[in-house]
Amino acid sequence: MELGQLWTGCPDSGELCVWHTSDAKRPVKRIPLPGISGVNCMIRVKDQIWVGCQGDRVLGGPYGGQLRSLVLVVDPGSHAVQKELQAHSDTIHTLCSAEHRYVLSGSGRRDGKIAIWKVD
Repeated sequence: MELGQLWTGCPDSGELCVWHTSDAKRPVKRIPLPGISGVNCMIRVKDQIWVGCQGDRVLGGPYGGQLRSLVLVVDPGSHAVQKELQAHSDTIHTLCSAEHRYVLSGSGRRDGKIAIWKVD
């Protein structure tokens, strides 16, 4: 990740945008996230960007379709998704880092769980 960059994502867009803080007229890079319908949260840990995403709905389930939520690990240098982690059966609301060794993800109340991921 370069100095002077700002990374953004939107809950209704399946992409990340990289902006330069010196020129915020338009993003310098758009990173598509296939199969993702929205970005809910992001965190930088070591040299990685961890992204809490909402995937497309999976058919079935008691609420007319279960959510497929993922945590994506993105390399900020190549802008490529390094890992796709199956996270929760509900929206991921938060990501936080513990000692730069673990990432914790928290989901909505239907799932109501916290997942702990080891950072490589």
